[in-house]
Formats: sequence, C-alpha cells, structure tokens
Amino acid sequence: MPDTTMTLNARLDQARREADALGDQLAHADSELAEALERRDYAAAEGLKHAADELRQPHFIALANVTALEAAVQQLAEHEAEQQRAAQARDRRDQAAGMYERAREQEAEAMEDLDRCLAEVGPMYAALAMTLQAAIQAEQAVGQARRDAHSTGTVAGLLPEGMPMPVNPNKASARFDRVAVLVEILKNPRLAL
Repeated sequence: MPDTTMTLNARLDQARREADALGDQLAHADSELAEALERRDYAAAEGLKHAADELRQPHFIALANVTALEAAVQQLAEHEAEQQRAAQARDRRDQAAGMYERAREQEAEAMEDLDRCLAEVGPMYAALAMTLQAAIQAEQAVGQARRDAHSTGTVAGLLPEGMPMPVNPNKASARFDRVAVLVEILKNPRLAL
C-alpha cells in the first residue's frame, strides 16, 4: 500500500530521483557496452547488454511514474484552482446577495421618505399659496388704506388739494413676480399630485 502521508509533489520528487538514478545506471551500462563493442570484447559485451537490458524496463517504468505523477500534480492543481474559483464565485454571489438585500432595504426606506415628503408637500403648498395670497391681499389693503387716507385727508383739509394719489405698494408682488415658482403657485393655489 502506498504511503498516503506523502504529497503528490513529494512523490513526484522521489520518482524523479529514482528515474534519474536508473537513467544514470542505464547510461553507464550502455557506455560500458559501447566500450566493450569498440574493443570487440563480445563476451563482455553480451553480459553488459544483459545488464543494460535489465535496467531499461525499470527505467522506463520510473519515467512513466514521473509522467503519471506530473499529470496528477497538474490535475490536482487544476482541481484546486477550480475549487478556488468556485469558492470565490460563491463568495461574490453571497456578497452581492447581501448588497442586494441592503439596497432593497434602502430603497424601501427611501420610498417611505418619498411618500412622507409627498404627503407633506400638499399641505405645505397650500399653506404657502395661502400665505402668498394673504401677502397680496395685505398689499392691496395697504393700497386701499392709502387711497382712503388721501381722500379723507383732502376732504378734512389735512392734505392740499390736487395732491397726487398715492402709489399702490408692490413690496410683495414685485418680489413674487421675480420668482417664477411663486407666480405659478399664485396662479394655481391647489396642487395636484
């Protein structure tokens, strides 16, 4: 049974060392075989060929183990990367879901504020329209009182005859006429929302 405490990388390192050692031994055996053949020592070459052949299969098996372990390390890395991406995607979804819920709560709170403000606008608008109308009426009352004072003052001899009629005040109307929204409120004292 394989040692399960070793990581794939440790096993790969061990397999590479074993394959390298077998490769070195095989290269040495092949080198000695080539030298024997060069010397034409066919008896020694036969034994060296047999020794090299004995190393060849274990070397190829060791190389195959290295290749298999490299593939396993790569697959494990890809699997772990996929798991990491999936975990990050879950975290992003969870975070986005939380942000979505907070945004929906903020929307509901803002909608309540909007409804409250709109509910307050009608009475405020009506109060403003009444105040503007009252200011215009007060301005007209001042003008009427000035005219009445002029007429009665002339009759009573308090004012000289031929004195020009006093000017109507425009303290409110002149200010209101410069502000378009106030003109509109005076024209439309009832707000339809």
